[in-house]
Amino acid sequence: MLLVRAIHFGATIVGGGAFAFLFFAARVASHAEEVQAARAEVERSLRRLIGWSLVVALLSWLAWLGLVSANMSGRPLSQALATEIVSTVLTRTTFGQVWLVRLVLMVLLAGELLLSHRRARAVIQGLRPAGAALAGCLLVTLAWSGHAVGTERSTRMLHLAADGAHLLAAGLWLGALVPLLYVLGRARTPGPSGWTALAAAATQRFSTLGVVAITTLLVTGIVNTWFLVGSVPALVETAYGQLLSIKIALFGAIVSIAAVNRLRLRPRLVASADSGNAPRRAVDPLWRNVIAEICLGACVLLIVGALGVMHPPFQMRFPVQPHMHGARAVPGSAASIPLDGIADPPLGHFAAGLIFGGR
Repeated sequence: MLLVRAIHFGATIVGGGAFAFLFFAARVASHAEEVQAARAEVERSLRRLIGWSLVVALLSWLAWLGLVSANMSGRPLSQALATEIVSTVLTRTTFGQVWLVRLVLMVLLAGELLLSHRRARAVIQGLRPAGAALAGCLLVTLAWSGHAVGTERSTRMLHLAADGAHLLAAGLWLGALVPLLYVLGRARTPGPSGWTALAAAATQRFSTLGVVAITTLLVTGIVNTWFLVGSVPALVETAYGQLLSIKIALFGAIVSIAAVNRLRLRPRLVASADSGNAPRRAVDPLWRNVIAEICLGACVLLIVGALGVMHPPFQMRFPVQPHMHGARAVPGSAASIPLDGIADPPLGHFAAGLIFGGR
């Protein structure tokens, strides 16, 4: 379950980040032929990246359903995939309802990608805002699969809203690092000067986008941490809080690297692009730093997967809300499935903390 969650989370974030990069970072004012050719190649590459991310997200989402069915029915995975058990999970649990909604979003996004491919072949603008909206919805709806659903009714919507914004910011920032790495990598290799100009413009825009995303991550992360941990002692004394503290430390490391990129390396790249003087020397440090950020982000994903199978301190302090206790037996099983929510075991924690890149 840990690995499946981490993979699904990563695939969803990378897909959303690719759209964010295309619409917010890869827009250039220059009409030079080389620059426009580089941007067209970026769009083609991003279409492939989004497609593969969607495939991985769909497969991991199916695997997630199977693992949840096994977990809630108390049966081995091979038996838990029986039609009556899966049907009960899909129709009688909050997770099942969210699973179906997100499956529909994935199908719609796949259709949009196919249409974008046809538009691109007809020399019409390929990827459109409709695809970005669907990818954003995929990110936000993950909040309804997490511990935020178990928050007491009076504050549940606030927690869900904070969690959804947290996820969206993670896609805008960390997810967009992958296409940024691609552009910087092309700018490092000998070739048309359009890549250097595109890298400089994309880095500037991405830097601004990163400030907004990091601010959102910090604010929503504080809200999520308060709901799930509740106190500084719980952050230090519980296994959940200690693991979350590691996430916070990793987040601090990522932000530190991003600050170096913004304040020192980005101006150097822009100056190099304007003068045409030794662009690779300006690109290389930035390229290495982006790799470091992506690696740290991958570590965060693994921690998120681990937090997802743990009870946060708020569940240990307070009983699960009464509306989450109703259950019906799974056909042929002595176990039962909660009708509404994620009572026990937790179906997914995506909301825990200050970081992900946030979650």
